[in-house]
Amino acid sequence: MLKEKKKEFVGTFATAKRMFGKVLECDGGKMHTFITLIHSIMDSLVPLVYTIFPGLIINDLAVLEVSRSLAIHTVILIVTPLLHTIAGAFLDYVDHPYYRGINLQLQRNFEEHILRMDYEQLENPEIQDLKSRASDVLRNQSGIIGTLCGLVGAFAALISIVSIISYLNPLIVVLNVIIVAINTVLTKRRDKKQYEMNKAVQAKEREGNQISWNLSSMDYAKDIRLFGIGSFLLGRRVKAVKEQNVETQKVNVSAQKYHVLQSFINVINEGIMYALVIFEVIYSGLSVGSMTIFLSAARQFSSTLSQFTNIYVRFAGNVYKYDEYNRFMTMEQTQYGSGTLHPRIDKNSTIEFKNVSFKYPHSDRHILENFNLKVKLGEKLCIVGENGVGKTTFVKLMTRLYSPSDGEILLDGIDVKEYDYREYLSVFTAVFQDSKDFSLTVGENIALTDNYDEEKLDEVCESSGFDSLVKKLKKKYKTQVGKWLDPEGINLSGGELQRMTISRAAYHGGDIYLLDEPTAALDPKAEYEIYSTFHEMTSGKCAVLITHRLSAVQLADKVAVFADGHVAEYGTHSELYAMGGIYRDMFDKQAEFYREA
Repeated sequence: MLKEKKKEFVGTFATAKRMFGKVLECDGGKMHTFITLIHSIMDSLVPLVYTIFPGLIINDLAVLEVSRSLAIHTVILIVTPLLHTIAGAFLDYVDHPYYRGINLQLQRNFEEHILRMDYEQLENPEIQDLKSRASDVLRNQSGIIGTLCGLVGAFAALISIVSIISYLNPLIVVLNVIIVAINTVLTKRRDKKQYEMNKAVQAKEREGNQISWNLSSMDYAKDIRLFGIGSFLLGRRVKAVKEQNVETQKVNVSAQKYHVLQSFINVINEGIMYALVIFEVIYSGLSVGSMTIFLSAARQFSSTLSQFTNIYVRFAGNVYKYDEYNRFMTMEQTQYGSGTLHPRIDKNSTIEFKNVSFKYPHSDRHILENFNLKVKLGEKLCIVGENGVGKTTFVKLMTRLYSPSDGEILLDGIDVKEYDYREYLSVFTAVFQDSKDFSLTVGENIALTDNYDEEKLDEVCESSGFDSLVKKLKKKYKTQVGKWLDPEGINLSGGELQRMTISRAAYHGGDIYLLDEPTAALDPKAEYEIYSTFHEMTSGKCAVLITHRLSAVQLADKVAVFADGHVAEYGTHSELYAMGGIYRDMFDKQAEFYREA
């Protein structure tokens, strides 16, 4: 038992040191720590004035005359709250920029770490859960200084109060230590039990919040009205809240039981203290004023000792959270930490998948297995196949968002891991079916910067057909996308968003264009126009096009048919159609559908 407590203390101390060090590394961290320490000691010692001076005033009054000491004691008691408030306000004023700066720097470090994490890590649900818990710690990380300084301040107050109480009767100190120890054990048991009980509360809370989001979000508004499921969802929401209330009541009842027990123990403590003090007054000549001081000091000792232990217990109980934060922040960033070569792309360059196998984390099924394909960067490649055969995974592997489980991917005969990651990514530009807009203006959404070339924007928007919308906008490229930040902003339809995304790809350019179902939200006429634009936009460059609409394959130099985790057929449109295999069957079925339509 003792070894476990020692291990817990050592672990807590090590975690405190590590978290404390992270704050000290920030600009202003040392000054914030100093100010917080002064503030904590002041807050802990000022209550001693309220403990000692009322008793001194009573003793002064006992002589039934106005004295200099009475005046001094009275003035000190009166002005202390004012001086405390002024000093606290001044310290807060001085500390505010340091505190906010530290929070901003810690938040930025956290977000920069996320930006540099491997994409495959971020897609892992377990890593997402860890990130969420680390984010909770981040919000309170700067408070670690206040917590630790609070311990120092409480300790300083304890030393002062013990010196007062021990003068009267050391048994009061022993008694209070025993009572606080019992209350600490009860508090730990209560917190542990409430933690387990709160899991049921949180589960019902998540259910209720999710349904509430369904009811209030515009994403679901049309379906709710068209299918008339508002009452059904509202009923589920009310049911979840009622069940949450039941679980919350259980938690409250459990907490009240512990509160009653602790109050009973405190009554015993108070009774013994009064008995000791009254005995001293009657039989040892202790003055009434001194009795008041000792009673107040005893209560202050009990309160401060409880504060001291509660701070430690609360921090020790959160050590695993801080350790998880540290584990998240020290996760290896494989992609950004690998490669130093500079890619040099020309029309003779190739990207080759050589015996590549890949399966997603926590899955036994290979999406690609012993996969081989060579992409010539002077050609346009169209990839077709049923859903789930690895088309999008192929793009993720090509762009190093994922690393192969086996095999290797080569650029001009060199493993892509040997290239500088940022420079390698700059080779690509992409348009995805699920591309997103950002909370930026139209121009910033396309250029992805606030310093853009408006003439170039005009050119790319005209080529994608997005200019027809831009011309209608009052603020043109300065129009906010979305109405969350600006009521005069614009909510883009699926087709408009896709055209803006295409404009983005054209603005940034690149040696390799990746087009993953880029026209899924467009009508046939717009689709034809976009593909014609793509053809001109990628002239002399490599384009990898993933599509279900086989009318687009005739714009490609080569077609790769994916099936069962490998390339089942490869060649030109004419060659594959003549083969009479998978490709011809897919092409004929789509042609038949359009003829019937």
